[in-house]
Amino acid sequence: MKDKKIVIVGASSGIGRELAKICAGKGAIIYLVSRTESKLLELQQELGEKSFVQPMDMLDETAVNETFRQIGEFDYMALTAVADETKLFSPIKSMPTEIAHRGMEKFWGTFNCCRAAANYISKEGAMVLTSSIAIYKPSKNASIMNAASAAVGVFAKALALEIAPTRVSVVAPGVVGTGVWTQEETENYKEWAKKTLPVEHLGTPQELAYAYYSILTNPYMTGSITNVDGGLTLI
Repeated sequence: MKDKKIVIVGASSGIGRELAKICAGKGAIIYLVSRTESKLLELQQELGEKSFVQPMDMLDETAVNETFRQIGEFDYMALTAVADETKLFSPIKSMPTEIAHRGMEKFWGTFNCCRAAANYISKEGAMVLTSSIAIYKPSKNASIMNAASAAVGVFAKALALEIAPTRVSVVAPGVVGTGVWTQEETENYKEWAKKTLPVEHLGTPQELAYAYYSILTNPYMTGSITNVDGGLTLI
């Protein structure tokens, strides 16, 4: 990873922030991308001179294309950004069309970034996208969100063939303690994980970030969907 250029979409918090720290420790040149510029600037101060801030909304097609044009050629991309999915739970019988459309934003944001990135990423490089363990263990009242995560998985496999030898893979996270949950919800999930998961603890952003780093730098991995879920699919 030393002196390699990595674009992290979703770097302002959670998994993306932890991945940026790991890559910085390996000597990478890091492009920090998310909607919240203030958080990116804070992280940049922590990482040092080999990091660059690029504010961007991945749902804004024009902004995405311009961001990748400004970055130019690069080696790796990790897309960890997701919408606030916790507000999109809805039973299908009463699901508003607006919620249905918003539920697919995860896929369209991923598509926008990959389409733009494909024009600049190295042939020896790699993309790692974010799906969800829900593609194997769907959640009730989350049909659209589950569908969006499944779409990301299939899209990545097709893209891995289309832009080969550039590698494209997916991480399917389980329940992770990130900023999408309230403090109370996080504590409840910690208790649930301790009693339920084989690993007996809630996933952390750093634990997920190590998986992204491993997949990005493994030259024999492409078209893979890697579960990082604490054993959730086993129960």
